[in-house]
Amino acid sequence: MDQFRKRRPSDRVPGGLSRIMVLRRVGSMFHAGNWFPAADVYETASAIIVCMDISGIEPHSLAVMVEESQVTVSGERGYAPQDMVSCIHQLEIERGFFERCISLPKMVDVAKAVSESRNGFLLITLPLRRKTEKIRIIVG
Repeated sequence: MDQFRKRRPSDRVPGGLSRIMVLRRVGSMFHAGNWFPAADVYETASAIIVCMDISGIEPHSLAVMVEESQVTVSGERGYAPQDMVSCIHQLEIERGFFERCISLPKMVDVAKAVSESRNGFLLITLPLRRKTEKIRIIVG
């Protein structure tokens, strides 16, 4: 068992109630691992913007996968070196591996997606995919 695993109040809830609490927090977003970073999703006239809290995570260690209808971010926030820790008094910062899939409200142009790290946040800009217009084809 991970000596740094944090116990949550939902761990003590009998039956399947703890799963309901987790699902309620996740909503329509999928996550894997012991935790997942908070994220905001905004829409402008030309793009969907995902802003994710990545404080304490090296930006180059993140993997970002963009699809037309979802974005997946995975990475790991490390632990303090165990040989330096003699006693833990409080442990609130989530650590370890995470993978977070966020469903997007509209289709995006995958080829034009960009991301940047700024002040502990990962900003992913996903330009909206232009609507395809109907064209008439003459049968010859």
